[in-house]
Amino acid sequence: MLDIRGPNPPTIALILAAAFMWWGFTNNSLTSITVGGVFAAIGIGLQVLYLRYRYGRAAYRRRTAAS
Repeated sequence: MLDIRGPNPPTIALILAAAFMWWGFTNNSLTSITVGGVFAAIGIGLQVLYLRYRYGRAAYRRRTAAS
């Protein structure tokens, strides 16, 4: 589940990744494809951290309130 509706760092990283990879494929540039892959990894990593922070805290609060 990706939250890509707003201009947050994961969204920007994924857009840059798509742009670099598209440019690399059209111009046969392995460097650009690699940079795009790095940006994709960063974007997905940031997205996972964001979602864990956002929904993990709510789940933790529910567990503590129920105890």
